[in-house]
Amino acid sequence: HPYWVQERMVAENKKRGIVTEAWSPLGRGSDALKEPLITELAEKYQKSAGQIILRWHVDRGILPLPKSRNLAHQRENLAIFDFELTEDEINQINQLNKADGRIDGQDPNEYEEFE
Repeated sequence: HPYWVQERMVAENKKRGIVTEAWSPLGRGSDALKEPLITELAEKYQKSAGQIILRWHVDRGILPLPKSRNLAHQRENLAIFDFELTEDEINQINQLNKADGRIDGQDPNEYEEFE
């Protein structure tokens, strides 16, 4: 998600031919969906904030795995292939990165969703 960009890891994965997956690509409803930059881009492209973030992942070569039980949200999550963000817009979103943007401090090497 935009608060945990991990550019170095994504670059290393690309170098090795590994497709990076984004789990919780929307930040589990974090403030990223309300970021002024994200909402401005949503208005510009006539998309939702979530669609902007999902497209940002795709444009960076990352496979986002959004989770939703809501059929309308599922359809919205798929409707991201009729526009592209500019390189400048991608870089602006990358600047939202935080030193440790993990959600609730969860370490993917230790955290178990279904314990």
